[in-house]
Amino acid sequence: MNTVYLDCSTGVSGDMLLSALSHALEEWRGPGRGFAHLEGELARLGLDGFGLEWTEKRIAGIRTMHVDVLQTREQPLRHYTDLCRIIGESGLGGRAGARAIEALRLLGEAEAKVHGVDLEQVHFHEIGAVDTLADICGSMILLDALEADRVVCSPVDLGSGFVDCAHGRMPVPAPACAELAKGLATFGSDCSMERATPTGLAILRTVAEGFGPLPLGTLLGVGYGSGGRSSDEQPTYVRAMVLAKVSE
Repeated sequence: MNTVYLDCSTGVSGDMLLSALSHALEEWRGPGRGFAHLEGELARLGLDGFGLEWTEKRIAGIRTMHVDVLQTREQPLRHYTDLCRIIGESGLGGRAGARAIEALRLLGEAEAKVHGVDLEQVHFHEIGAVDTLADICGSMILLDALEADRVVCSPVDLGSGFVDCAHGRMPVPAPACAELAKGLATFGSDCSMERATPTGLAILRTVAEGFGPLPLGTLLGVGYGSGGRSSDEQPTYVRAMVLAKVSE
């Protein structure tokens, strides 16, 4: 079994994690073993009208992978129980299904708390989107494929400044991000942008067992995953490093 180290020192989001973990699996197992595996497993969700588009994105001279979740058909409004049912009926193997439901619960409870409503009253205009399901379920699927029995994370850059969202202009970290960052090792860089999203933080809260520097191990593969707002001016990406235990 392996350790997966997630370097989130320039931020974290669901698509950055999905891309970095897919790239790491490709680097470890070989071409076609990461992206194709993910797409096959996500098909278990039985959701019509979505697909994955992979592109190579160079950020400050570094080759990264980027994934867009494309919605090809209008999706219905879904609540927490709807999302849990989709995952439960999918038959996702290993720990992936249970971890995905846990991450969704954390995400929904954070939104419910900051807005002062019950979990089932949360409007899932963002949380219930197909891309969020793909990001969360896909990340859990990939951690199983990487044979990760332990996930360690660097301190997470939450960013600084202000962010515009559906409820108006808010300081960074936005209330839901601040709620989801509880228990994580975090800091804020002088970047004047949001660098951690609720989906990314919910995934970390679910899987991370420790925080700190790169642990001891034999490096098997490294994956780089950029997000939609990653650029040369704002070089943000997650780096996923797969480590085997050193033989005693």
